[in-house]
Amino acid sequence: MSLSRRCAETLIDLVEIKLSCLEITDREDLREKELLLRCLQELKAEVQGENGATAAFAAPKRRGRRPKHLQFQDLHS
Repeated sequence: MSLSRRCAETLIDLVEIKLSCLEITDREDLREKELLLRCLQELKAEVQGENGATAAFAAPKRRGRRPKHLQFQDLHS
C-alpha cells in the first residue's frame, strides 16, 4: 500500500480518536477494538517504511477457558 506520510499520520490520529471514544459493552465492541488496534499497528509500520500487511504482530488472544491443568497451577503459584 502506498500512502504519504501525512495521510498515514492523519489516519493514525483518526484511529486513536475512535479507540478513545469506544465503549466496550459486548464481544462485537471488543472485536472492533482489536481490529482498530491492528489497523493502528499496520499504519505505524507503514510510517516507519515497513510493509504494514506483513509486519509481525502479537498472536490473537485465545478464546474460551484455560485448560484445567493450567488453572490448577495458577491457584497454587
